[in-house]
Amino acid sequence: MKDKRTYKIIALLWFIWSLLHIVPGAMSIISALAGDITSIKFLFPETNPTAMTQDYPNEVKAILITFGQHGFNLFWFGIVTLFCAISIWKKQSQIAIVIAAIVAGFADLGALFAVFMIGEIDIWGALIFLGTFMAIFLSAKVWESRAIS
Repeated sequence: MKDKRTYKIIALLWFIWSLLHIVPGAMSIISALAGDITSIKFLFPETNPTAMTQDYPNEVKAILITFGQHGFNLFWFGIVTLFCAISIWKKQSQIAIVIAAIVAGFADLGALFAVFMIGEIDIWGALIFLGTFMAIFLSAKVWESRAIS
């Protein structure tokens, strides 16, 4: 399982995963810094941000801080995974495979726990989880074949 195609597939999966986290992370940070509460719709589409600012002005600050922190976490998870994807693509780096699997795996594990607490998941979230699982599975297979040979 050490052929270059497998490494390219793993790198591509991590690359897609990283972009799906870097972009929303940056958008969340920018919105939170600007004091734009409408970004709450990323996580809770049914929320009316205008009503929140009128009824709960102090709580809005807490939401912006939490959303900014969430955006920062998405951003750095994505950046680390992006660098790993590039290293896997170019050099077939075993260390990058492990780091990407650990960082993205724990990030999605945290997201999975949050989804279970909320009680719902949309199709895009399910596809991201599936892609993460596939990348971790292939990474484990590559790592296992390295240990055997």
